[in-house]
Amino acid sequence: MPKAIALANNDVAQLVWRYDGKIPGCLGFAVHRKEEPDGQWEPLPAWVAFEGQDNSSWTPHTTEEWPVQKFEWRDLTADRGKTYSYRIVPTTGSPGAGAPLTLSLDRAVFTNPVTLTPDRGSFRTYFNRGILSTQFLVHALPTGPSGTPDSTALDSQIDQPGNPLRVALAGQIIEGVALLLRRAASEGGSCYAALYELNDPELLALLLEAHGLHLILSDTAPNDKTNQAARQSLHAAAGVDIIDRFLASGHIGHNKFCVWADSQGTAKAVMLGSTNWTDTALCAQSNNALVVENATLAAAYLDYWNRLKTDTTLDNARQGQALRSRNATPGAADLPIDEGLATVWFSPNPKGPRVSHPGPNEETPPDLAQVFALMAQARQAILFLEFQPGTPSVIGYAAKCLANKPELFVRGAVTDPKAVGDFTTTLTHRGVGDEADVVAASAIGDQFADWQRELLKASPGAHAIIHDKIVVIDPMSAHCVVVTGSHNQGYRASYNNDENLLIVRGHRDLAQAYAVHVMDVYDHYRFRYLLEKSGEAAFSGLQRDDSWQNRYFDPTDAASKDDVLWFPKQD
Repeated sequence: MPKAIALANNDVAQLVWRYDGKIPGCLGFAVHRKEEPDGQWEPLPAWVAFEGQDNSSWTPHTTEEWPVQKFEWRDLTADRGKTYSYRIVPTTGSPGAGAPLTLSLDRAVFTNPVTLTPDRGSFRTYFNRGILSTQFLVHALPTGPSGTPDSTALDSQIDQPGNPLRVALAGQIIEGVALLLRRAASEGGSCYAALYELNDPELLALLLEAHGLHLILSDTAPNDKTNQAARQSLHAAAGVDIIDRFLASGHIGHNKFCVWADSQGTAKAVMLGSTNWTDTALCAQSNNALVVENATLAAAYLDYWNRLKTDTTLDNARQGQALRSRNATPGAADLPIDEGLATVWFSPNPKGPRVSHPGPNEETPPDLAQVFALMAQARQAILFLEFQPGTPSVIGYAAKCLANKPELFVRGAVTDPKAVGDFTTTLTHRGVGDEADVVAASAIGDQFADWQRELLKASPGAHAIIHDKIVVIDPMSAHCVVVTGSHNQGYRASYNNDENLLIVRGHRDLAQAYAVHVMDVYDHYRFRYLLEKSGEAAFSGLQRDDSWQNRYFDPTDAASKDDVLWFPKQD
């Protein structure tokens, strides 16, 4: 029986559909959208033409003319805050023959309605659009000397509040990051923040104007280059309580959280996630921010904030035994939030910093021990996005999980190419075509067909492309898990850094919002990874016959196994 589902977070709607077998003559699917409750069906835009057709100007057509040759799609043009249903219609005919393709409306499948909103009960999820290796950006920026979009032109726009390109790339993440600061301004109370990087002018202005601000600001390098100007402004501002937390080489104060306490001093809500308070983090890296409306969780973060303050002297941050010992147990454990259970860990939590050459019996940090145990219990899927987790980390453990359960759907994307290399080496025993389970961030490096050379990162010195730190387990099931926070999800972060790591079990709405984000980023870079691996000939446009379907019904091809994620057979 054909079937279709839609899922959404605040930024994108994910559509997935299945048919029982190959559809003879099908050239792809027209995807229609209807705004609820009484809108009209309208086709989604499409930019990729059939082989031999031209769209070098990157002009949008529709999926009725250039259909989707996949069994899933993402609606990136939906308006935030609106509710939509979707219709997926097989198409037949002859491309470019002068007559439109035929829509087989009798074989259409329909999705459930979804709303593009950050609201997930007590949670509010925010994801940006900080992927630079897009054809959108190619056509939004002038070409630089290297033939790629000019990174200097990008830099000059993303630090300008209200700039259209900044708004497009940041999406709603500025709203999420700043939500509690604005709440303090409107409702009173105080904010307690711990930040790693700070140079964004819009966020700095909010901090300078904030009501009752208490800020622990770490350093990002020996010369404090990133934060120096903002630090000076904050120290000079009246009414700002700022604590400088400078750590020794090899250690970083990596938190990015903010707690709001009401006028009685009671912690009420906390904002956390992967997003540094810089224009690059907002606009030129993939990132997430999460606001949790829960007094107990917020109090745990505030307790940790006070421990960091106590651990800080005028000259340095000690990361001493009192801090480490308290962090060795969760700040809050199995805390009921909506239908889920939340546990939060803080770092550093082992007894001492990581040694230069740890042996095989190195202690597993307690926070990662819980994450690994949950990954080992995965029944259907493990998804992740990582920056530079190092080793050991969740990436290596995901490979172990897959070795033990080959039926698992394991997908992830990382900035660090070493992490990808280690993972794909481990997975070669699967022997499933050329599919990549874990991919590195990459861009189209050479012009071909209608595709232009893309920009991979904001500037030559930039090193973060994927900056999320996310693990999602079994997102379609009642036993789902989300792991997020500032923690890079490797041993080094637990041993050496100030970090926070939130684990939420059993909150399906939250897990699906994060899963949509992970797969959006993963699929974007997977396509570019395969192009880089196979060359230009791998893809030049839509196929002109129904052979594009073959891989989806070939049991030896990984594409035929994607049902494990979106349509799990067990729960």
